[in-house]
Amino acid sequence: MRSSILFTSCLLSLIERSFSLTLTSGQRISSRMRKNQNHQDTRRGPKSFFDLRAIEQWGEENGLKEHHLKTIYKVVMTSYSCDRPSRHEESQVLQDKLRALSFPQACIPNLLSEFGYTCTIRNIQQSQGGAKFGIQLANGKFVESVLIRHERNNGDVRYTVCVSSQVGCAKKCSFCATGTMGLIGQLSSAEILEQIHLLQQYVKHKNLPGKIRNVVFMGMGEPLDNYDAVHESIRGITHQCLFGLKAKKVTVSTVGSSAQKIKALADEAPQVCLALSLHSAIQSSREKLIPSAVSISLEELGDALDYHAKKSGRGSMLEYLLINGVNDSNDEVDSLAEFCLKREGNVYVNLIPYNPTLAGDNFGYQTPSDERISDFHDKLKAAGVKALVRWSTQNGRDANGACGQLVLTSIT
Repeated sequence: MRSSILFTSCLLSLIERSFSLTLTSGQRISSRMRKNQNHQDTRRGPKSFFDLRAIEQWGEENGLKEHHLKTIYKVVMTSYSCDRPSRHEESQVLQDKLRALSFPQACIPNLLSEFGYTCTIRNIQQSQGGAKFGIQLANGKFVESVLIRHERNNGDVRYTVCVSSQVGCAKKCSFCATGTMGLIGQLSSAEILEQIHLLQQYVKHKNLPGKIRNVVFMGMGEPLDNYDAVHESIRGITHQCLFGLKAKKVTVSTVGSSAQKIKALADEAPQVCLALSLHSAIQSSREKLIPSAVSISLEELGDALDYHAKKSGRGSMLEYLLINGVNDSNDEVDSLAEFCLKREGNVYVNLIPYNPTLAGDNFGYQTPSDERISDFHDKLKAAGVKALVRWSTQNGRDANGACGQLVLTSIT
């Protein structure tokens, strides 16, 4: 009897997978989520167009084919102004585009009643290095996203989008403004993707030169504490029918909240870049900067980094925030070099001059002098570690949009 029940259960599971409508062509990273598992806020109103699993389920229920899903995504990705029109005007534009592409007309009203764009730009602050955006979610909460402008010597322009994965953050890193908010809420994968779409539309409608070439999970929140939604959003970022970025153009930044999830990312999306915010290779010093570090040792982190390096075929990337008199001593340089030289493959260290925040002010934190930063850099390189000072991370200070400064102070 038990074997019969087990067989029936397996059969039903196979049937569900066989008939589940999923846009697989052009997909670089497969969904790891069970059907209907995506996070959504409990609220009235439409679901997001960027809730990929919900769209796929809806398509299956309405007897659509894979090419119909491609049509939906084509229309969704090329529509929606950052100067948001009324819901009625928005639906009319989408309806006209769907009809022009021979989408099944009987399904259009139902699609547009069930799905829509759910996030809105409420505030923009221009800065030297780009712009910071206050984005309102469907549930009324806010996050901040940053558009970072890069200009090459030949004049070519490209952009990086820095996205948030949580409203606030639970880690309470002593130097980070976001940590003062505490954790207010988790973002769905759709809300993460809508941030990118909004900034993409901003670049388009403002006729700015260049395109978005990179996405970094370095905004509000600890991405690995919202792993399922982050992973599903990476599926959309890299999908050729959506944003179409290569996986190596996506970076997930973590303070090392979970060695297990670092390894999971290596298994499930090995080409996605991982950036570990280390900030000190002395355990006691690291715990002062990152209180949550008490739950994970440097040895465990090193093991997880080595696992990721083997799976990805690349080395490890470390982020190191330099704070005057806190983690810029010679002992800190020596410990960092020792940690790096033990790792699997090459290690790249991004040295980030501390950006002033109210959180850091509570501890008297200050940015080291340029001379001290250069000296730390030189000692690290002399020890055989590849490192670069990211002076550009200071861009955005004038809009409180630099590393560690996101805290929603600009939202009214």
